[in-house]
Amino acid sequence: MENRAIDALNVAGVRANGCTGSGKRLTELFRGDVALAKKLALEKRGNYAAAMKRTAQLKISEKIEGRDRILSFNGSADILSMPSVQALLSKYSREGIRLLLLDLSETEFINSPVWAVVTLYARKHRDQSRVAIVGMSERIKGSFEMMGLHNELLAFPNLETARRELLE
Repeated sequence: MENRAIDALNVAGVRANGCTGSGKRLTELFRGDVALAKKLALEKRGNYAAAMKRTAQLKISEKIEGRDRILSFNGSADILSMPSVQALLSKYSREGIRLLLLDLSETEFINSPVWAVVTLYARKHRDQSRVAIVGMSERIKGSFEMMGLHNELLAFPNLETARRELLE
């Protein structure tokens, strides 16, 4: 009954922002049970609101080991976090680092402008610095490969493997 009721809500014009359909029509669809219609509309609105909540803001932690850097992203690397990423990479350009590992094991999402900043840094510093991505989730790995970034950036399952492969 509940799936049928939710489908009926869609047909009746109940939108994610509440009941906007005809009360009479809802009553007909739910055989006079307007309370059920309103309850389902509120649940639907709650689910929509939950889906529209902004993902966790990106937190970047930096680990410095001589001329090597490990950046760990935690949260969502979206367009709003791009200036922070750019600032760190700009600083690394001046420092002449040897190795940059981006740990994405705690990253929920990374969008193409952030990928572009990282890729441009890797291209520009190819002769002086190695850049690698570690700990990608399957979801992030899928977009990484779909955008062809596997041809631009090295990727490893974890930090230990990356260090072993890149520093030998």
